[in-house]
Amino acid sequence: MSPPSPQPRPPAGLLPESMPLYAQIKNLLIARVIKGEWGPGEVLPSEMRLAAEYNVHQGTVRKALDEMAAQNLVVRQQGKGTFVNASSMRHSTYHFFRVLPKSGTAMEPPATGFVSIETAPATEAEHARLRMPAGQREVVRSLRVRRFGGVPKIIERVAQPAYLFPGLADLYRELMPETTYGIIERRYRVLVVKVVERLTAVAATEEDGALLDMPAGTPLLEVDRIAEAIDGQYVEWRVSRCLTDAHEYVVELT
Repeated sequence: MSPPSPQPRPPAGLLPESMPLYAQIKNLLIARVIKGEWGPGEVLPSEMRLAAEYNVHQGTVRKALDEMAAQNLVVRQQGKGTFVNASSMRHSTYHFFRVLPKSGTAMEPPATGFVSIETAPATEAEHARLRMPAGQREVVRSLRVRRFGGVPKIIERVAQPAYLFPGLADLYRELMPETTYGIIERRYRVLVVKVVERLTAVAATEEDGALLDMPAGTPLLEVDRIAEAIDGQYVEWRVSRCLTDAHEYVVELT
């Protein structure tokens, strides 16, 4: 009987040997997602196949995948397999959308309209907030207005690193998407797994007032968001300014 094939080892220094075996397998699988071996919405090999590939027990692979599912990196569908998570597979198209109608107001999805789309030199603030490399100086910048029942309620100013998404401005002009994350996941195989938001009360500028049909100085809720991909890269800086007369920012903690 031939000896079992040696178990693949992580690169030296990347994963400590003291780390539990299932955690090592999880990190190896995440690394393969980052490389694009399996894109958003695509199915991973079966537990049996992965166990054979890594020369480990199937239960070890199952635990690794269960942890990835708990972190919303993959979706497990009984009878179908395990899929890399993507916007289209989440419980809502607006997975990270937190501005909702106030209690007693009928729920409705917003309609999104682009005011402007451009590829332009990054401002110092954009370059810093997106942690762009020194040699990369362009962003895809867009200005959008979200309307509820035809009434403008939210302004979104978005900047994304152009070097990560070649041709993105043209895609936005062609598709006019309701959500940007689906585009970068499907077209660029970049999986957004985390957003960090900071909330501030601000007064509307002249431009804000014109876009929201409100006078300058109107109180607005500002939501400053950084979106992070599975490999840790910052892929979007978005600043939203919201009217809160009929809508509110909602967070559900479980």
